[in-house]
Amino acid sequence: KQEIMKKILTILAVLVVFVASFAAKAQDRTCKTDSICGREIVKSAMKYLGSPYRSGHMSPKSGFDCSGFTTFIFSKQNISLPRSSRSQYSALRGDSQVKDRRDLKAGDLVFFSGSRASKSNVGHVGIVTSVDESGNFKFIHSSCSQGVTVSSSQEAYYAKRYIGACRVVDGE
Repeated sequence: KQEIMKKILTILAVLVVFVASFAAKAQDRTCKTDSICGREIVKSAMKYLGSPYRSGHMSPKSGFDCSGFTTFIFSKQNISLPRSSRSQYSALRGDSQVKDRRDLKAGDLVFFSGSRASKSNVGHVGIVTSVDESGNFKFIHSSCSQGVTVSSSQEAYYAKRYIGACRVVDGE
């Protein structure tokens, strides 16, 4: 009887380990298989870090402007975005708008005013890469001075120019 109990306990222990490892792997997946997730968008975008800035362009070979970069990255996931940052914001705000910065997720688009710091006119766009519990976020974008780079919402330049954010994909 003890021998049978040992075998049953061993089998149960193996099953527990198997189920736990399966659950951990399932949790590691970036999203459901039937949808595109923000982390996939970010992973795709990070491949282009260091690409040059080039006004009016949206190609890894010739460079990107900010909206060219977001349009290109989302198009790789078969998601069509308008070409300009202002048009992207206009098309997405409303139901897709993320009103509280603490609710931002990887893959969300963040919008800023242009270099003149007018709070009403969108002139720049990036993709959220991470966000903390306070709503401070990092985002990847194509900047005039650095090309494709990751910046922080806490940098003075972007902090005073933040306009809003929109969700394009549901999963994080």
